[in-house]
Amino acid sequence: MLSVVFCILFFNLSIVQAEPLHVTVVLSEEGGVYQEFSELLRVKMPVQKFALNTVSVNQPLAASDLYIAVGMKAAEVLAPRDIPVLNVLVPKAGYDKLPHAPVQHAVPHSAIYLDQPMERQVAFLLAALPSTRNVGILYSTPLPELPNARHLLAEKNVRLHEKSVGGAQTLNDALESILGESEVLFVLADAGVYNAGTIRNILLTSYRKQIPLVGISQAYVKAGALCAIYSTPNQIALQAVEAVRLFSESGKLPSSQYPKEFEVSVNRQVARSLDIRIEDADRLRDVVRKIP
Repeated sequence: MLSVVFCILFFNLSIVQAEPLHVTVVLSEEGGVYQEFSELLRVKMPVQKFALNTVSVNQPLAASDLYIAVGMKAAEVLAPRDIPVLNVLVPKAGYDKLPHAPVQHAVPHSAIYLDQPMERQVAFLLAALPSTRNVGILYSTPLPELPNARHLLAEKNVRLHEKSVGGAQTLNDALESILGESEVLFVLADAGVYNAGTIRNILLTSYRKQIPLVGISQAYVKAGALCAIYSTPNQIALQAVEAVRLFSESGKLPSSQYPKEFEVSVNRQVARSLDIRIEDADRLRDVVRKIP
């Protein structure tokens, strides 16, 4: 009887004294949305189970059980290394181009994408602008999601107009062309087209031509897009915590996935200026959530 009690006490003590899982968060840049994600992650992770360390992409990496790469710079640095990595706030197209495909890794590699699944994006576009029949997309290289976008829009009798940016076709030329044949500019997560150096010009040109832009973040809406569908750092952090918990229990990460939760934002001032009637953000989010 005494030996049984001793075994139970020893087992319980071993649980109490179990070493927490060491997680290192690697930020592509300090501040902004990356820093916000890191701070939210720290709040949501139980300190008894997880020891969290945050570094910038330029700092040396200490030994850790799991690494979380936040943004593409961090993802690119960690991708070639033989370490378990969860990538977050990375576009699917960028993640798929990393030096090593996830299936080639002996250690777990996974991602929670920055962008929304195409079904959700198209559902949002058509909920926001139901009378649209011509949609324009710009891209720097053909994206794997384009065939699905064509199919989803064609099912709703909407034509997709596409223009590649690069080579002889400059961004301004492609933009002028696509705006001339489209009723809305549909943004995809493509840093070769949409980045800090181009977005202001794209928004101003679209606005002058009275063509609304459907964006991929709240920042787009604040800058002048009509509306956007996106996931917040808080929503991504919650999803990341679940992935880390799975890793701590099984040594495995979930398959790469799109964000589970999302938000919608609408710029009422732009809608009035373009004489567009659009549902409010809560209504649009509810409509999209009902899409299977």
